[in-house]
Amino acid sequence: MVGAAAAVLVTTAGCGFASALADPQAAQSDAPPTVVVPTTTAPPPGPVTLAAVDLSTARLGSDHLTVVRGVTQTNLVPGIVGWRDDCGVDSAGLQYVAVTIGFGGSDVAGHLTVEPGPDTPADIAPVGVFFDGADEPYCQDDPPFQPTDTFWWHGGPDGDVTAYIVLRDAVTPATPEGRAEVFSTLSIRIDALRVHGAGDQPFQLATPSIGALCADDPDALCVPLT
Repeated sequence: MVGAAAAVLVTTAGCGFASALADPQAAQSDAPPTVVVPTTTAPPPGPVTLAAVDLSTARLGSDHLTVVRGVTQTNLVPGIVGWRDDCGVDSAGLQYVAVTIGFGGSDVAGHLTVEPGPDTPADIAPVGVFFDGADEPYCQDDPPFQPTDTFWWHGGPDGDVTAYIVLRDAVTPATPEGRAEVFSTLSIRIDALRVHGAGDQPFQLATPSIGALCADDPDALCVPLT
């Protein structure tokens, strides 16, 4: 009886195998279905608010200031008229991040400085700060890429000024996609905030709702460029 049962099992298996050879679809129907997961590419991050703070002077009342970082741009020159000719830099090697300072009043001046952090690579090319609307040609200092630039908004309420933080030689044969990760290792400092058209009256800063004041200056902002 055992032998007969074994013969039946073998015969049954043999019939199934023969059927599968005759009809490949029959063999496939017994296999679990393959689930195809579509691949998606995460969209690039949008603008990020780095700081938001109320500020005031002793005689001119209070206003509100924001600092917003844009997305990293590659193989482009900053959107500043005359910058390419002044600096003589090949756009193919550049990366930059635009930082926009928004202001609710009609007059604000200050400095923006980019500072390396502990994770900033030691081998990066020069990083420069350039504000749109400068009165003098760009890249005239030595070296031409300076970590600090000055801004002054005096055009009416609810204005903004834009700084371009530019990394030279970011795109190379060794880094064909650039070095966008470098920007997240940097910090920016915004200080010397004042009303330039009223005798450079200094602004006093409240506790920011976003971002932080500098440890060495309660009237300056120090925030990571992330």
